Amino acid sequence: MKNTFLRVFLVVLLSNTVVVSIGLTIVQFVQKHNQVSADLLGDIGVQLVAGYEKFGLESLKEEARKAEKRLSGSIYLYQENGRPLLKPLPKNFRDSNNSTTDSPSDSSGDLARVDGRPSADFLHSQFIQVIGANNVQYLLIFKPNPEINSLAPELVIGFSLLGLLVSSGVLAYWLLGPLLKLQRVARLFGQGDMTARVEDKLVRRSDAIGKLSREFNQMAVRIDTLLSSKERLMRDVSHELRTPLARIEVALTIAEDKYGMELQKSYLARIRTELHELDELIGQVLTLSRLEAAALSKQTMDFQRWLEEIVEDVSFESQLKGISVVKTGVNPKTLLGDPLQLRHAIENVLRNACFYAGKGGVIEVSTEEKEDHAFIYIRDNGPGVPEEKLEKIFHAFYRSSEAREANSGGFGVGLTISKRIIRAHKGQIEAKNRPEGGLEVCFKIPLV
Repeated sequence: MKNTFLRVFLVVLLSNTVVVSIGLTIVQFVQKHNQVSADLLGDIGVQLVAGYEKFGLESLKEEARKAEKRLSGSIYLYQENGRPLLKPLPKNFRDSNNSTTDSPSDSSGDLARVDGRPSADFLHSQFIQVIGANNVQYLLIFKPNPEINSLAPELVIGFSLLGLLVSSGVLAYWLLGPLLKLQRVARLFGQGDMTARVEDKLVRRSDAIGKLSREFNQMAVRIDTLLSSKERLMRDVSHELRTPLARIEVALTIAEDKYGMELQKSYLARIRTELHELDELIGQVLTLSRLEAAALSKQTMDFQRWLEEIVEDVSFESQLKGISVVKTGVNPKTLLGDPLQLRHAIENVLRNACFYAGKGGVIEVSTEEKEDHAFIYIRDNGPGVPEEKLEKIFHAFYRSSEAREANSGGFGVGLTISKRIIRAHKGQIEAKNRPEGGLEVCFKIPLV
């Protein structure tokens, strides 16, 4: 953890240092660009004064224009009595609030001493004293053009904000990027993808994130191994149990035919019934073990025809009990899934609803399509399930004896199988009690 903290600290420090250095470099470059060498200004001043004293005012103005063009600024030249030889300074040159003079003739120190707040022109200008013939003094003032003035405060604030954005972006990319990748892998693993692993790039890191990645991969391997061992054990045990069961049934048949008395035959028949139930339970356990691997054979299905066949089959089985199955709603056109496995999921819930609906009951199968999902609702008018046990009915071998009969001939596996089939299709299944009585089971299955 200390190593990770040090890395984060160094990354933020480095990014801020780089941004601040770039900003200072730009500021220094602009300031240097605005400042003209004092020696150069002195040479230009001497040339202007010499030309003025030798050739007159017109020569001075012509040379001043050439110098202004070369230096990208304005040149002002004053005699020692304060009279401007070129254009006079602006009125607001010295004070940004007010000014009472057009020229620096008030006193010898007025240009360096300003009453009020100095203007940007005054702060950015350069002052050179030039000595002419007969020791006559002149004052040369150079004011750079406004477009190359020093950086404004708004620009400095902009660079500061840019530094914050860059440092925050670097930190978020360096720290949150790997964590988001870990989150995606963990989500895939939690959804049943036992092959999900963290990429080698993160595993090779030497910090806390790399350590977490390696530990996650090790955990995933252990869990995958345990689940595979459990599935293999369930399959092996189930297959091995069916062999002695078959031999027992053969022995029962022989006993009934040759040595069975009437009283013995009734006991033998009971044994046969229990054997059949045990065989059915083993078959369901095998189904559960296969569903753990989510081995699906998906294809595009005609949803309406597929669901109608299921409803017709269950209606035919339940007609002797006087139970009617009613289908309503708008069906999606197609559905991508494993037709056989999805059929098992729907049939398990439908048969369960028919059993608890009782004689003369009505089962409603309603469908709708929204948000790229197919919704299938199966509603019965049975006794329902206590609210605190609604989630448990999808657990393997669980039956709610308080709300529904324990002696149902089932094993509490059907709803578990349905849930795992729907989950393998990246869907959801939920159950809730209806206000008017009975249970409603909702299937939510992605269309693609």
